Amino acid sequence: MPLMKVLSAVAREFLTAFIFNYRFIPVFVIVVFLIKIQHEKYVALITNTAYKPMKKIWDSLQEVIFFGAVISFVAGVILIMLGVTFTPVVFDYMLMIMSVFLLFNTRYMCIVYTGGILALIATIFKIHDINVTSILVLISVMQVFKSIMIYAGAEKDCEPVYIKYDDGIAGAFITRKIWPVPVIFAVFLTQEMREIMFNTITVNWWTLFKPENFYAGVIALGLDCSVSVLSFDDMTIAMQPEKKNRETAVLLMVYSILLFILAVLSRNMALFKLLGSVFALVGHEAIYFYNRFLEKHKEALFVPVHRGVRVLDVLPESSAYKMGVKRGDIILSINNMDVQTEEGIAEALRKAPNYVWVKILNIDGQEKVYEYKSYPEGIDKLGIIIVPRENEVTYNIRYYGGFNILKNLVKRFRGDSQ
Repeated sequence: MPLMKVLSAVAREFLTAFIFNYRFIPVFVIVVFLIKIQHEKYVALITNTAYKPMKKIWDSLQEVIFFGAVISFVAGVILIMLGVTFTPVVFDYMLMIMSVFLLFNTRYMCIVYTGGILALIATIFKIHDINVTSILVLISVMQVFKSIMIYAGAEKDCEPVYIKYDDGIAGAFITRKIWPVPVIFAVFLTQEMREIMFNTITVNWWTLFKPENFYAGVIALGLDCSVSVLSFDDMTIAMQPEKKNRETAVLLMVYSILLFILAVLSRNMALFKLLGSVFALVGHEAIYFYNRFLEKHKEALFVPVHRGVRVLDVLPESSAYKMGVKRGDIILSINNMDVQTEEGIAEALRKAPNYVWVKILNIDGQEKVYEYKSYPEGIDKLGIIIVPRENEVTYNIRYYGGFNILKNLVKRFRGDSQ
């Protein structure tokens, strides 16, 4: 079966790349190191604002490396089954473009931009060594997996921060993910390459894409591996973060499908190579700026309230999480004691009662009562991060994506979430 043959070849190339590929290994290590630096900056930003406990950096790195490897394997199988081929120099060019973009904004490390720019240059200047159609297919396939990852992690991958909003304070959520993705790709074997490539596969099935110099019914392809990056960067102040991330994931999926259609049409029509290259860049940027437009023209959701305390985030497995408190809820009272501040919450739980009932007003304007029992330990904190009133927080300002992020200097919530 062709599928089993491809699975075996991709697995073999994947293992070979991490053991013997002297060109791949150092580049992959450098990319992972750069991602580590970016994650450290991200963790510093989050832990200096709302103080939600974060994963250890090594744990986060293991996670993105693992999912990057999964994407690599499945995408490699899909690309080879489709008959998509590259010349190795394509990925050298993309790495050079990525290193330049890294100087300006880590968002541009993503294969959308490195591949899109390369495809556009190759189309305009008619560089025959670069297969534009293959690049468009690669981008579309990778974006499918990115949209799946965003959708699957919509709720758990967002982190709370405070922002400066209308001369006051509001809560917001940042989502930033960077995956290092090895790209396993097929190379059309010339006579010279046959002598240096030992991992080959014979393609004797129908493929949607074929090398330009393919005429026979059977073709031998060599397999190689390079490094790419998938990244996602977003902030929401006007929507529940999980809803915002899922909507963005759907938009990215639609973008990927449209780009794939353009790639198919570009096989025999040069005009669609140009349209596809432009759409790869403009379409992705359109989603980014559309999201920014929505955020700037909607009212902030997580703002301080005059009565009660607004919940910004609920810590996993906390008392509040177990009783059903949600992001955006307003806590009106605890055990019939009205609360207006974090100190009020602490006072209501000072004696660590075994039974707690919390009266809340949800984002739909409905009042509800949540109950929770904890015997014999009692409940001394809810495990929430609140939206403080401005006079409760001392801060300075950092910038993230055009938003003013408030860095809490008194560190009120570090290790002491209410």
